[in-house]
Amino acid sequence: MRIHSFSAVSMAALAGVALAPAAFAVGNNVLGLSARVGVSYTDNRDQVENGTVRAGRTIGKEDQWSFYIGPTVSLKKHVDDRLDFEFGYSPVIRWYDEATAGKEKHKVDHSVYAKLDYDFSPRTRVRLTESYWWTGMRDYFYGEGYEFDPNRDTKLDHEYWENRVGGSISHKLVGEDYLKLSANWRVKRYDDDELAAYSDEDEYSARADYMHSATRFVSYGLFASYLDWDRESDASRTGAYRIDQGVSIFTLGLQGIYDFDGNRNHYLYAGVGWSRDDYEADDLDSEDFASVVAELRLFQQKETSLNAGFRYGTYHADTYPFSAQEETAGYVTVTERFSDRFRANAALEFRRRTYDGSDDLDPTAARYGYLAALKEANGGSNSFDKDSTFFRVTLAYDFNEWVTGNAWYSFQKVDSDVGQDYDENRCGLGATVKFY
Repeated sequence: MRIHSFSAVSMAALAGVALAPAAFAVGNNVLGLSARVGVSYTDNRDQVENGTVRAGRTIGKEDQWSFYIGPTVSLKKHVDDRLDFEFGYSPVIRWYDEATAGKEKHKVDHSVYAKLDYDFSPRTRVRLTESYWWTGMRDYFYGEGYEFDPNRDTKLDHEYWENRVGGSISHKLVGEDYLKLSANWRVKRYDDDELAAYSDEDEYSARADYMHSATRFVSYGLFASYLDWDRESDASRTGAYRIDQGVSIFTLGLQGIYDFDGNRNHYLYAGVGWSRDDYEADDLDSEDFASVVAELRLFQQKETSLNAGFRYGTYHADTYPFSAQEETAGYVTVTERFSDRFRANAALEFRRRTYDGSDDLDPTAARYGYLAALKEANGGSNSFDKDSTFFRVTLAYDFNEWVTGNAWYSFQKVDSDVGQDYDENRCGLGATVKFY
């Protein structure tokens, strides 16, 4: 399931120029230490349109420079050709030249990851993953006229942590047939009680896949998935209203792969399914939807790769206070390795998210006026769209075995019936220095 905006494309773009830390071996342990440094620029710091009115004050686009440094420590361990373990920790310190009024000019983020692969037998593999992220964002309350008031005693603390735990077990059956079971658990928690009252999230998901290889070119099978998601949802800080935003989604479907050459270098994947959404809100009826995924993957002698696809389905909502959203998206990612040192990656994604005021929103939100305000702002329509366009290009060059540089540019445009319209250009330069 999709959680963060542009997650598939953004991660693919970053993976295309991934920089592994330098390492040295100590027995079966491999230790690594590196540091990332960089600078980035945005022409729309607050992601708004010119003329936007907030708290009675007209604001517009403001540019901003930021600078960061982040060391990374990693450990890899290989045991008896059956067990592989990885661990890494990276704090990132970031400074801003022009912070929004009421925000601090620096913050520190921390990320930790771990992965364990264990082969029970030549046909059965278990994988466990863990990732933890904590952000040190602190925004203060505004005073009168949308101005920062340093004399106010209270502040709004945007610090939060997010933890993800995943696991899977895959088993090869007869021939190339296989069965795979996987599950994930995600928790997001804000430090500030006021934000936690309507922003904390819990998510549980599980999936089962069965694939049968009819020939070396054709494989097909079944899949089933289940997701349970909930966001805390006190509509006001006093708790006068509570909006139920949880949803559970069950999907059952067929999937297939056509391998053009029989070597998994050029293949087409397609899946079609039936989904049922059950809402936490008692007044919302269950909904049935179709879901479709089609993806083409091409790999040319490890120098060029292309991943293009289309998907349609239902997902938990990324916009407060809706519970679910329909999503249609098309995307393409291309990676080119021009030489052993120079590589490039480009990614493009178009996405439309649709929210229905009757089917995806707890009627409690309508009773205190939220839905009426949305309908009035959208000509009386009860269906609301959020269209997004995202583009990113990244270049990376290895100066030597110790230093890698990168440059990137991204563009994002959002046209939203349920939030702020804006467009934003970002660019940056960075380097990774390997110490050992």
